[in-house]
Order: sequence, then C-alpha cells, then structure tokens
Amino acid sequence: MRECRYVRPATTRQHRAARAQQRADAERWRRELRPRAMRFIASRTTKLTWTRALLRLLLDELQSEDDLFFEVVGPLDRIPPKRFPQAVAIALALRHSWLQSDLTRIANRLRISLTTKELLGDTSHSTGHHDVDSAARLGRVKALRFAPTPTSGAHGLDTALGRATGRQLRDGRRNPRTDRKRR
Repeated sequence: MRECRYVRPATTRQHRAARAQQRADAERWRRELRPRAMRFIASRTTKLTWTRALLRLLLDELQSEDDLFFEVVGPLDRIPPKRFPQAVAIALALRHSWLQSDLTRIANRLRISLTTKELLGDTSHSTGHHDVDSAARLGRVKALRFAPTPTSGAHGLDTALGRATGRQLRDGRRNPRTDRKRR
C-alpha cells in the first residue's frame, strides 16, 4: 500500500510567501543596507591602528588556530606590534599551505622565493647565540646586563645567582682553577 502525503495548499502558500519575503529582504540588504553599513564602518575606522584585538580578529577570521602558527610566531600576547604584519603573513601562508602549489603561489605574492632546494637544503647550520631562543640570550646575566641600575645601587643584584662577592661577575661559567691563578 502506497502512502499518500497530503500537503495543505495554505501551508505551501505560506512557505512560498515566507521564502519570497526572505529573498526580498536579502536583496534589499545587498542593494541598500550593506553599502550603507560598510560606509558607516569605513567612516568609524579611519584612524584605526594595529592593535592586538585587531590582529586577533583577523587571525580568527583566517582560522589560524594551527599549532604550527604558534610554533613559528609564538604566543600572540608576546608579539610586538612591529611584527603584526609578519603574523598576518604567516597566517595567510598557513591557510594556503595544504598544497605545495598554493603555498608557492601565496609566497610569490608575498615576494618570498620558495623553492624545493631551499626547503630540502641543509638545516644543520645554526644561528648560535644570535638565535632568539638561544640560552645565551635568555640567561639571567644577559637580562641584568641591559637592565638599568637601581636607584639604591647595584650591590646585591647577583645574590639570586648565589655568587654575591665584592668583585665583578663575568658572563659565563665559573672555573675556580683559573680564578685562583688570576688572583
């Protein structure tokens, strides 16, 4: 036995009328209201500068929540504003990195030469202490070297290292044998 569905004509007419109204509303939005809204936003953003909130909004829109993004760029709250364009470029590149041809195309648009030779090249060379994450750059002595001298004097700054003495400290490991010879 075949089941017959009966649809009320009034319900169908109501659905058609509702869809027609939605289409008319969408057309009015596109034709009249959307351009007005965009002009309004443009007038309110004339003096907009790069902020962390704007960067986050852009990166959210680019859907760059990839772990590789944070590995390459670092945490967003530690990126200085002068590196915001780099973060945007990395997010764009990540979005197009699933196919080599897409990544190559976006790299070319960013004026970056991306060749297979460079990708497969020798990566054993290191930048050493010039590397941003080098232990030599992140040590306590390095931080103290560039800190301003406290108004109460500089004595006691090395007590945290456990080597407070009356003489100057050197940057690097302490070797008691060579220290004795120099005295």
